[in-house]
This record gives sequence, C-alpha cells and structure tokens, in this order.
Amino acid sequence: MRRLCRAVIGLYVLACIAAIALVPLNAAGFAGEPDPLSGLFAILLAAPWIWLTDSLMADTGVVWNLTLAAICMGLNAAIMWAICNWATKRRGSQPADAG
Repeated sequence: MRRLCRAVIGLYVLACIAAIALVPLNAAGFAGEPDPLSGLFAILLAAPWIWLTDSLMADTGVVWNLTLAAICMGLNAAIMWAICNWATKRRGSQPADAG
C-alpha cells in the first residue's frame, strides 16, 4: 500500500512538473505554433485551490500565475501524502486476525 501511494504521488508530481514546463516551452514555440490552452493541464492539476486564488491572478504576469499554480499543486501533493500516511498507519495499527 505504501509503495502504491508513493508511486501515485510521484506520478502526480511528475505530471505537475511537465504541466508547469509546458507553458513557457509552448509560448517559446518548441511544440510548434503556440497554443493558448497550454496552461489548461496546470490548472486542472492545481484544482480546486487554483480557483480560490482567481482574484490573485488577475492582470499579473505569467511567472506569478505559474508560481501560484505550483503552490496549489504542492498543496494537493501534501494532502495526498498526508492521506497516504494516515491510511498506512491506520492499516498497520489494526490487530491481526487471531481466528
């Protein structure tokens, strides 16, 4: 169970890094013509916290917006890590079946 949790969190973190990196790479034209929807993956991975920071993102630069998205992604990863720790400790503390 612990390995599965770590694998899922690791994959999530890798997806977050790729989504954050996709925005400036796409704007620079590394993936062909720049796509205005390149930040969509970052927004989806940062949900639901990114929607709470919507007022902080108005009329600001790309660096600030990506920083907020990274903070929201980090919060999601921390929550997943806490849930995995809680679940593995709870599972390990249950008494073995004596029957």
